[in-house]
Amino acid sequence: MADNPKKRGRDRELVSEQEQEVAYLMRTARVTRQKALEAIREAGPNRDKVMDYLQSK
Repeated sequence: MADNPKKRGRDRELVSEQEQEVAYLMRTARVTRQKALEAIREAGPNRDKVMDYLQSK
């Protein structure tokens, strides 16, 4: 369920710079914290785009 009840959709599709989100990216993509944060900032909040960005680097 979304944090904001007016917001529809799934939060799983989005990624933020929160510690648990960054740690998940670090584990799944096997990258450093710095690379994970860079990917989020460059690719935006869409999880698929972040993973594509990490795989292309």
